[in-house]
Amino acid sequence: MPKTKKEKEHLNKIADFGCIICYLMGFPKSPCQVHHIRHKTGLSRRESHFKTIGLCLEHHTGKTGFHTNSKLFNEKWGSQQKIRKSIKKKNLVLGFLLK
Repeated sequence: MPKTKKEKEHLNKIADFGCIICYLMGFPKSPCQVHHIRHKTGLSRRESHFKTIGLCLEHHTGKTGFHTNSKLFNEKWGSQQKIRKSIKKKNLVLGFLLK
């Protein structure tokens, strides 16, 4: 199913913001890939385009990335849901993530 206009706008905002992990480390606006948060969806099913976070290449698929070693990633940064919730709590000019 093709992305809706609202989905495209949301994904562009995520990409424009940059990697959320780099941001939390003090490196804002690092180029990122959009990572779909998976929670009880299984490996072959993608979550909503609105349940996403930006992750740079390293934090997404690199040596320390989520897709390389999700257990290590979660131990260091928390679960994908926890990262998303921390964004809500800190109210980081990321209102678009709260959909």
